[in-house]
Amino acid sequence: MNCCLPYGRQAIDELDIQAVVKVLRSDWLTCGPAVTEFERVVREYIGVKHAIAVSNGTAALHLCCMALGVQPGDVGVTSPLTFLASANCIAYCGGRPDFADIDSTTYCLSPDRLEEYIRKNGVPKVVIPVDFAGVPADLPRIYAMAKRYGFAVIEDAAHSIGSTYIHEGKIIRCGACVHSDLAIFSFHPVKTVTAGEGGMVLTNDDALAAKVQMLASHGMERSPALFQPWPVRNADGTLQEQPLPADPDFVKAPWLYQQQELGYNYRVTDIQCALGTSQFGRLDEIMQRRRVLFDQYQRAFGSNPQLICPPCPEGSDPAYHLYVLRFKEGAESLRLAACATLRENGIFAQVHYLPVYLQPWYQRQYGYPRGKCPEAEAVYGDCLSIPLFPGMTEEDMQKVIRIINGLTV
Repeated sequence: MNCCLPYGRQAIDELDIQAVVKVLRSDWLTCGPAVTEFERVVREYIGVKHAIAVSNGTAALHLCCMALGVQPGDVGVTSPLTFLASANCIAYCGGRPDFADIDSTTYCLSPDRLEEYIRKNGVPKVVIPVDFAGVPADLPRIYAMAKRYGFAVIEDAAHSIGSTYIHEGKIIRCGACVHSDLAIFSFHPVKTVTAGEGGMVLTNDDALAAKVQMLASHGMERSPALFQPWPVRNADGTLQEQPLPADPDFVKAPWLYQQQELGYNYRVTDIQCALGTSQFGRLDEIMQRRRVLFDQYQRAFGSNPQLICPPCPEGSDPAYHLYVLRFKEGAESLRLAACATLRENGIFAQVHYLPVYLQPWYQRQYGYPRGKCPEAEAVYGDCLSIPLFPGMTEEDMQKVIRIINGLTV
C-alpha cells in the first residue's frame, strides 16, 4: 500500500515556490548568482569562512576526501551507524573504510573506541564523525585526538543543520569547523533544510576550499594568476613543462581554462540553491517545530517500560532530524509488529541503520566480522525511526503515539 505519513518529509511553503519560480524566469539556471547567494547565507548563518554548494551530500564527502589527499593505502575511520556515503567516500578515493563503535549515550562515534582503534591499528588518514539524528558527535575530543595523533577530521553534519554544542562556554554550530578540518551538509528532502537535492562543503582552510572548488567543477582553473606551466609531450615521449607564453593576451583570453586535476561535475543548480536559501530563511522556525514534536514524543513514550527514548545529551542543542525509538523486551518481534501495524495504518517507519560493515559489498570487500561494533549492532537490532517532520498535525502525532503505546503498554 502507499504510505501517506513518511518518517520524514520536506516543508515547502509559498515563499520557497516563489524563490524557485524567480530563478526559472531568470537568465541563470546553473553557475549563477543564486548559488553564490546560498553559499553566503549558509556561511554567515553557520559562522564558517567557506561554504561551497555541490550536487549532494555524498559528493560533498567525496570532495572532502579528495581535497585531503586520501588515496590507495590510506585508512579512514567513521561511525558504523550511518548512511553508506560516510564510508563510501573513503573507498571512492581508493582508501579503506574502517569503523570504530558508537557511544551508547549519543549513538555517535565514540572517542574512547576511536582511541582504542588507533592504539591497536595505527593512525588513520582521516576520521569522519557523524552527527546522528541531529545530535552532535563529541567533536572537541575527537579534534584534540586529531592534533595529538595527526589525522584529519571531516564532520558529517548531514543530520545536524542548525544543531549546536557548547565548548568552553561558547555555543558552536555544527559545520562551523571549529573542531574539524572540513564539514558537510546534505539538503535531501528529509533533512532539516532541503534544496531538493544538494550538499555543502564547509571549511575555514583557504587551501582546502580552493581544492574543493576546483575538484567540484572538473578540476578546472579559470584564473590566469593560478595557471600552471603547460606540459608538452616531446617527440621522444618525454614530458616537458613549458612556461606560459610571454604574450599577456594569451593568459588574458577570457575563454582560457586549465584542467589541473581529474575532477568531477559536482556542481549544483541555481534552482536548487534558490530553494535552499529560502529554506534557510526560516531554519529557526523549522527547528522549533521539530523540537515541539520531539518533546511531545518524549512525553508520550518516556514512561513506557518497553521503550527507550532517543538521547538528549547535555551540552548540546540538537536540531532533531530523526526520532529513533528503541524497543526493550522481545525487541526484534516487537519492532516488526510495530513497523507492520504502522504501515497498515498508512504510517511509514524506517530503521537507521544497518551497520555499514555488514552490507554485502563491505563483507565481500573487507570481510569485517559481525560483532565488530557491538553498540552499533545493538541499536540496529531494536531501533525504529518514526515520523518526525514539521508538517505533522496533532492528529498525525496522536495516531503514531496511540499505535506504538497500544502495542507496548
